[in-house]
Amino acid sequence: MNKFKLLIFFIILSANVYADFFKISKSGNILHSNSDKWSCVLDSRTNLIWEVKGTEKGLQSNNNTYTWFDGIHGIENGKFSHNCFKGENCNSNKYIKDLNKTYLCGIYQWRLPTIDELKSLIAYRDVEPLIDVRFFPNTKAKTYWTSTNASEGKNIALDVPFFYGGTVGSDKSFDSHIRAVYNVD
Repeated sequence: MNKFKLLIFFIILSANVYADFFKISKSGNILHSNSDKWSCVLDSRTNLIWEVKGTEKGLQSNNNTYTWFDGIHGIENGKFSHNCFKGENCNSNKYIKDLNKTYLCGIYQWRLPTIDELKSLIAYRDVEPLIDVRFFPNTKAKTYWTSTNASEGKNIALDVPFFYGGTVGSDKSFDSHIRAVYNVD
């Protein structure tokens, strides 16, 4: 996100002291809160920008799942590495690389969130998924990968289940959803 757009954001932020989430266009512009089309969300509490999933087939489909792979550890190609749009190399590392090529919301440094970052989106309530669907529509009531490894070993990564909150440790060979993040700081 360029410095001019960040300056505009902070002006808007200071005018909307009580707002936590801000919608961002595919090109990186801050949108009005009632916009019906947006690609990213800025969380003003954490200074994190989150991608928003869509329902159409493609890279950012909410139906796509991925194995956990960081380029060295995890599963690059396994039993569950074929559940994304192109049906090959459906792993977290490839997804982040592909997303960065799109320059989504003016950003080319997307990454997997840490466990604490992803848990910051949980909105405990009686309806699933446990997230503010006004800003994060199409979220599955399923697990989403984080960049955090479990302390038990190299084969387990932590994911966040948006159907009951908390944290789960899953084998990196299993597939899960991804919500990429960018830190504004």
